[in-house]
Amino acid sequence: MKKKTLVKLILAAGCLMAAYCFSGNRETTDLNKLAFQNIEALAQGENDADANCFGCGSVDCRGHKVEYKISGLSLE
Repeated sequence: MKKKTLVKLILAAGCLMAAYCFSGNRETTDLNKLAFQNIEALAQGENDADANCFGCGSVDCRGHKVEYKISGLSLE
């Protein structure tokens, strides 16, 4: 009888421990914010409206081949 009670107690303690570990692991909002920032960064950098294009070369700048493309940087 003592053995069954001990097994039930250990099982209950294990379930409580697992529930505590899973409940404390809810940091998905930070990951979602980071994922959206990465998507925006990848999508916006292709055609900069404020870019300055110089020379003739092989770099694409608003549909033209130029030597240098200079655009402002932002660390928001």
